Amino acid sequence: MLWILFSDQVLAWLVPDGARQALYQSWKGAFYVVITALLAWWLLRRAERAETIVSSTPEQVRQLVRMVPVGVCSIGFDERILVSNAKMREMLGLPGRQGDGPLYLRDLLRGEDLLSCRQGMVRLRAGGQEQPYQAELRWHSIDGRTEVPALVTMALARGFDGLPLHFACVLQDVGAIRSAREALERSETSLRLALDGSGDGLWDWNIPGAAGSYSSNFMRLLHYQGNDFAHDFAWPDLLHPRDRRRVQAAVTHAIRCGTPFSELARLRRFDGEYRWFQGRGMRHLDADGRPERFSGILTDMTSHREAEERQRLASVVFDNTIEGVIVTDANNRILSVNPAFVHAMGYTEAEVLGQTPALFKSGRHSRDFYAQMWSTLNSVGYWRGEIWNRRKNGEVFPEAMSLSVVRDGEGRVRQYVCMFSDISQQKASEARLDYLAHYDTLTGLPNRVLFLRQLESALHEARHDGEMMAVLLVDIDRFKDVNDSYGHPVGDQLLRYAGQVLGRGLRHGDLLARFGGDEFALLVRRVAQTSLLEERVRAMMGELSLPWFAPGGMEMTTSVTVGISLYPRHAGTARDLLQGADAALYQAKSDGRATYRYFSDEMTSRARERIEVETRLRRAVAAGQLVLYFQPQVDIASGCIVGAEALVRWNDPDEGLIPPARFIPVAEATGVIGEIGDWVLVEACRQGQRWRDEGLPPLTLAVNVSPRQFLLGDMVGRIAEVLEETGFPAQNLELEVTEGALMEREQDGLQALRRLRALGARIAIDDFGTGYSSLAYLKRFPLDVLKIDRSFITGLPDDADDVAISATIIAMGHSLGVEVLAEGVETPEQLAFLRGKGCDRFQGYLCSRPVPAGEFAALLRANVQQFRVAAVP
Repeated sequence: MLWILFSDQVLAWLVPDGARQALYQSWKGAFYVVITALLAWWLLRRAERAETIVSSTPEQVRQLVRMVPVGVCSIGFDERILVSNAKMREMLGLPGRQGDGPLYLRDLLRGEDLLSCRQGMVRLRAGGQEQPYQAELRWHSIDGRTEVPALVTMALARGFDGLPLHFACVLQDVGAIRSAREALERSETSLRLALDGSGDGLWDWNIPGAAGSYSSNFMRLLHYQGNDFAHDFAWPDLLHPRDRRRVQAAVTHAIRCGTPFSELARLRRFDGEYRWFQGRGMRHLDADGRPERFSGILTDMTSHREAEERQRLASVVFDNTIEGVIVTDANNRILSVNPAFVHAMGYTEAEVLGQTPALFKSGRHSRDFYAQMWSTLNSVGYWRGEIWNRRKNGEVFPEAMSLSVVRDGEGRVRQYVCMFSDISQQKASEARLDYLAHYDTLTGLPNRVLFLRQLESALHEARHDGEMMAVLLVDIDRFKDVNDSYGHPVGDQLLRYAGQVLGRGLRHGDLLARFGGDEFALLVRRVAQTSLLEERVRAMMGELSLPWFAPGGMEMTTSVTVGISLYPRHAGTARDLLQGADAALYQAKSDGRATYRYFSDEMTSRARERIEVETRLRRAVAAGQLVLYFQPQVDIASGCIVGAEALVRWNDPDEGLIPPARFIPVAEATGVIGEIGDWVLVEACRQGQRWRDEGLPPLTLAVNVSPRQFLLGDMVGRIAEVLEETGFPAQNLELEVTEGALMEREQDGLQALRRLRALGARIAIDDFGTGYSSLAYLKRFPLDVLKIDRSFITGLPDDADDVAISATIIAMGHSLGVEVLAEGVETPEQLAFLRGKGCDRFQGYLCSRPVPAGEFAALLRANVQQFRVAAVP
């Protein structure tokens, strides 16, 4: 009814359309009929099985009762004995087989006993009590001669449908019960003695009285030291929290259902230690069939469990370890292998059991190897090392193996245990790492480490044989331009090509290596004459200068520069030979590249001087030994000082002022120029702001920017920070950049100049005329000043070339709309020429040498005063 009402409501809510609703009602009715039919069929099947079971019960009962050691029978509601077992027939002297006539209860009981039994049957059928009927009755044999006192226990047997079938009756001989009770008491005494001897503890709980008794061993197991164990012992409180609920449930179930109790749990002894105990027990019923007692034994299983845990752990480790394990007997016959062995070797366990490990021999080891291994094993008890073995598929592979001897208590060999791991990947990784550590991955040539190692070995042989050797350092010219112009793939191809060409001329004993970047090292053995070596070097340089084709079909040419150091003429150690070749290479680059140079002592002294200057220069920057000098820039038309160039000087405590020509190139080469340039920028802006605060007329301060500063880092951002920090106006700051710095990275340079112009700073091209001097290039850059290099001013006005170049630069600058400034003006004739050509400004000794800030301020004040006096009528 609920289904019908609920489904109608849901259907009306989901399908408001009446026609569709009627269709779905039909489908719903059909579904209801199908489900009802299936349920009816299922119930009928259950009834059939119940009837089958009930009909077969008497025969099953007959088979069961024959095996029961007490008298058992079933009694029908008409008091007829339906089934009886041999024990009952023996007790009552019944015939061995049932006769044709039925046997009734009145044939076995008399008077009050029969009445009592009938009353019990009536109560059982009435269902007034659930407990079975139990009474001690006098049973008689068929002939009436024998009377047997027996305890009868009778219960009503019901079918699966709950309907009563018959009475089940159990007869126990009272005399036998007494004998059994006495025997039980004797067995309990023996059992108690046995338990005391075994160390197990016995408990016996009286369930209705909630009291218990415990053996002395029980108290000893729990380390009880008090006087009232029954009062102090509360087993639920002693159970480990993780075991408490499980054990309590098991005890309750055993008492309620009569199933044996057996649980392993942790109990806290009275000394506070938790230990594992095994409890095994059984409930006992009273005469009315109610649970009366619950007794059992307690066994300390801690040692046993620890041993099992160790054994389980060993088994788990054996099965799951990633190392292969083989266990053999004393005769070296395989007893067991683990799954890792099967995976590593390819054999199944069945294939190797009974075999010897000789099955896996690779053939790579001699007899002496195995003899030494067994000698070590027998003397020390174990052997560890690397060994090659063979898999089932024939593959030979390396193993890291540990072999141990297992002896018994008398020292006799019982087993051998072998553990191994496949180290193929490790060996491959080691080989790969060794290759990466000693070879260049791009060219496949040895690297610096391997070259130095083999150079040491070659030097040792050369000393012994008295031969001459040469170490050559080969550098590819302008390799950076190739990378920047065509990309690193073309650069990598060039390096591989150079390595192949250099390797073609190698003779026996020679060695070629790549040191990194574009630098190669070549060791030439047995140099008879330097002229022959030079001939070989020229041939090598000539071959490398030939055109070659890059990926994509692009034809390219290159050149190399070579530095040469000879043994024993120039050096006697590997380090000194390389250092000499490097100094020679540096000299060859300084001499214009695409050439070779031998090492000389002068090169070493220059190199050492560079290193010394670099070290001292770094300390000077940190110690504040740098100072700024200022050289005036004069407007040619008016003679007024309109600006100054800030020039750095190194005021060394020992040498005094060190000229820029000595330390600026070192600073450029080592990267210290970045720190120096940043210091000059900050200090120049600070000084310019001080002069402004002192009321001096505004002037432009020119600061040189090195190519490294211009092309690396955020120069524009740094200049903006300095201007904001010092307060110096951006329009009074003039940044001098060389043509080379602009043209090296044209696009980046153009972007940087535009950002500087947006910042408000002025831009000057320094040393103009010594570089590209291209109007097509210059017109693209936002410039303010062109500075004519001093080399074109020196010959004025007599040198025709200097006259032509200077005049052209002035005209070019004016055509671009920028000012032109001449450097290095020292004579009035030079100034007169520049004035005549329309040059805007000049600087040089004619006006003043570079001077400290204080002297420049005095010079500027004198210039201002001069113009004031000249202005008075």
